[in-house]
Amino acid sequence: MKLSQVRLLVNDFHENVAFYKDVMEIPMGFSAEEMQFASFNTGETKIEIFSRQNIVEVLDENHLPTGTESQSKFLLAFAVDDVDEVCARLKEKGVELLNEPHDRQAWNARVAHLRDPEGNVIELYKHPL
Repeated sequence: MKLSQVRLLVNDFHENVAFYKDVMEIPMGFSAEEMQFASFNTGETKIEIFSRQNIVEVLDENHLPTGTESQSKFLLAFAVDDVDEVCARLKEKGVELLNEPHDRQAWNARVAHLRDPEGNVIELYKHPL
């Protein structure tokens, strides 16, 4: 098996599409407004954004108790050429980093973390140190 996409299940479709397209500058491959679905090309693996409300209907989760969240949050990791440069560009666009770029000796990587509008953690990293 090979991972082909990561699907983010979001409450605000438009805000998240704008974030990944305009702030993270990931090329959009496909968008279907009527389905509230968008796909971004990141290389071999794609990121897809899909409305939480739509997935609740698709998975027939309408019977869950009020306030129960059907999807867990997770981390998206992006390899970059220069963590510091990417973070500087993101900060210019108003992104607040969870931590500044720093070296993680145990990982042999330079990393930084931020959140998207839905609270999903994004890791930017460069291997090796």
